[in-house]
Amino acid sequence: MSTALVVFVLVLLAPLFLASWRVSLLGLAGQGAILAGVAYQRDGVATVADAIRLIDLGVVRAVLVPLALYQVMAARRTAARNDVIAPSLVSWALAVIAVLVAFRFAARMPLAEAERPFIAVGAAALLLALLVLASSERVFSQAVGVFRLENAIAVFELATPEPDADPAVRGALAALLLVTLGLTRWYLRRLSPTGHADPEAP
Repeated sequence: MSTALVVFVLVLLAPLFLASWRVSLLGLAGQGAILAGVAYQRDGVATVADAIRLIDLGVVRAVLVPLALYQVMAARRTAARNDVIAPSLVSWALAVIAVLVAFRFAARMPLAEAERPFIAVGAAALLLALLVLASSERVFSQAVGVFRLENAIAVFELATPEPDADPAVRGALAALLLVTLGLTRWYLRRLSPTGHADPEAP
């Protein structure tokens, strides 16, 4: 497994143990930056699809989304502590178990050796995203969970190089980019002081 993927797993786990919304946003930024780096190292910018992917991962997910959420949370003067999962040994154990199960799953799957690390990390990211989504109904936690889920999908996409010349690939990548931007706008409206967030927001 590459160093980048190992660091990605650590970035997935750290915000779950450090109860801070700033750390959660830093984690999202780190995930996007690492995925952009992996994509660039593997494919460069040889096609339109490569460019769309790098803009999505390296600009939107690594910079724009965390920065926009940070500005809203700072404007609300939100307390530094924010648990995206329950602060208990059970939740932390579930997070670690999710990673172990994901890697065990990938080890038993009939995969090419080049694909196996991506499937393991993608499965871990997926399970941790679902854990976050299931742990809290707060708007900020749900936003973090959804963007983690998108990053998990991106890891799976990187597992097997796609025929980037295919218009369907370009369309799918562009659609994911638009979905990310749309979700960001929606969550920003929910988190804004004039939005209709739930009573426990963020």
